[in-house]
Amino acid sequence: MNDPSQGQFDGFESTIKRISPQRSRNPHLTGDPRLQSSTNGPTPKIYRPYPDYESKDWKRSHRGSFKPCIGPRGKEIADNLDDQVSAYVGVPKGFPPTIYGSHKAVGLDESLSFDRYTRYGAYGFGEDEKNVENWIRPTKVDWNNVDWGKLQKQCAADNADRFDAQSQGPNTQIAPEARTAVLIRSYTGKEYSDNDIINIRAMVAELSLQSGGEYEVVLLTHVKDDSIRLDDPLVWDRLLQEHIPREFWRMTQFWNMPQEVAHYPQLDPELMDVHHSQWLSVQQFAIQNPQFEYIWNWEIDTRFTGHYYEFADRIANFGSRQPRRGIWERSERFYIPDYHGDYDTRFRSFVNAQGGLGVWGPMPMRLDSDKQIERQGPTPPVPAPAQDPYQWGVGEEADLMVFLPMFNPINTEWVIRNEVFGYIGDTTPRRASLITHSRLSRRLLLAMDSENREGRHMSAEMFHVSSALIHGFKGVSVPHPVYSDRLMPSDRVSRWFNSGVNGRSGSTTDSPFSWGRESRFKDVSWYYRANLPGRLYWNFLGWEKEGKGGPQYEAEHGRYCLPSILFHPVKDVRPEADSTHYEFDADNGSVATPDQLAHINEQGK
Repeated sequence: MNDPSQGQFDGFESTIKRISPQRSRNPHLTGDPRLQSSTNGPTPKIYRPYPDYESKDWKRSHRGSFKPCIGPRGKEIADNLDDQVSAYVGVPKGFPPTIYGSHKAVGLDESLSFDRYTRYGAYGFGEDEKNVENWIRPTKVDWNNVDWGKLQKQCAADNADRFDAQSQGPNTQIAPEARTAVLIRSYTGKEYSDNDIINIRAMVAELSLQSGGEYEVVLLTHVKDDSIRLDDPLVWDRLLQEHIPREFWRMTQFWNMPQEVAHYPQLDPELMDVHHSQWLSVQQFAIQNPQFEYIWNWEIDTRFTGHYYEFADRIANFGSRQPRRGIWERSERFYIPDYHGDYDTRFRSFVNAQGGLGVWGPMPMRLDSDKQIERQGPTPPVPAPAQDPYQWGVGEEADLMVFLPMFNPINTEWVIRNEVFGYIGDTTPRRASLITHSRLSRRLLLAMDSENREGRHMSAEMFHVSSALIHGFKGVSVPHPVYSDRLMPSDRVSRWFNSGVNGRSGSTTDSPFSWGRESRFKDVSWYYRANLPGRLYWNFLGWEKEGKGGPQYEAEHGRYCLPSILFHPVKDVRPEADSTHYEFDADNGSVATPDQLAHINEQGK
């Protein structure tokens, strides 16, 4: 780059005109019969990254049968063209590489791009616009009369023989499919933008209805007023009317701290706030809903520009195919493709060569009290990791999947590294991962519930990861593709982000998560404060931001498009919102205190 002050995306036009059409081997792409092939550029194809539910292989290997579900247009959603997402084959020529993570590593298709119409048109975006090139406007929907909760419940009921062990139907000798709940974390007082609503519609349609009930999406809403009693149906109805868009009423679950505190009398009352104890509501959801084997804790200010089913399914598959040997050590590091090589071969060897004792089964630890922790995880098949040829754990679903490294906070200057309660103090073995956006197994959540009932707890960013570590569950950091506006050689990226002992991201004061060092994340696409999401996603929606995007820009350069990227944070989604000037408190001269993260979280709401 000639001008070092210029970001990678400053001089790059990420538009459809720059896509170089490619041949795709993705079997889930089909031509849209409503569109004529364009001579002016690529033509989008319908993208349905689902199993072939009608194939002999699927029917032979699964319990029950797939029943198509009804979508928001009153038709079977799988066959209705108006309800589908479309994608372009190819990405804009010269699209910047990731700074860490990759599509290939986690199994996402890196050769696809999406624009705002192909991504969100099925859910109401652009429904009043006419003559949009490369897009057929779907049938308009009266969204106020759509009941997403009812649609999901009916969908799951129609497919019950796939998920219920007591059901009758084909292949009853095969174990039922696991179901997954996706808990979108919201709160009373939130103003839902049009984009918030369209995004939730997309999640319900793509994850739940199109899959025949494999997923269920829930709007888990924190009632901030602790004086409100949630056991009164009239109060519940009032909360829905005042705080939740009508179409989501029957998929909303309210909670508040007094309701959760009642289940955990041994916990220190000082910990009873949403910052310290956000997992309590998720734990109780798992207990009250045993039909779900896995639960997503989904941040409402997250966006994915690709297809949600592809994301959730490929992420789950990535976790399942990881061997347990070395997974905690791989997950401690930012995976940098140009530096580490292939994730499943060279990177695995790189981590193994770093030496040191690896995590192998439950973490040894004795408490100071007479009570000892009953470990819930399995016993390793051999005494030491070196005796396992990377086989243990392959095919086993991950109990925890997070989206930044699971770093060792001991010896870092991360603000809340010592928020450990009821264990053995500062020496307690632990790990942390920032942004609590994650997928957890039911058995991990039940173990966390057990820890809390005994009065043991940690800060929200440590508790889920450390519980998996201590109990010997399978924890995985997902190396999803993360982009940066800063262009750096891969060895410098490694020094910046894997600055700990033996190339780890934690265990040293120079950790990027330490106070005063987080500005390294300012220009990336995934962190709790980052400026790239509010730039690229705004351009993606057709809005001007930082000299790119908007009607005048697109009239000259063409419509903005992006490959599949997971963005955070995406807040206050309005054209005029200031979404690109996040700063870290340490950069402004603030002094680190144990309450600093609570202050940060409150600012983010």
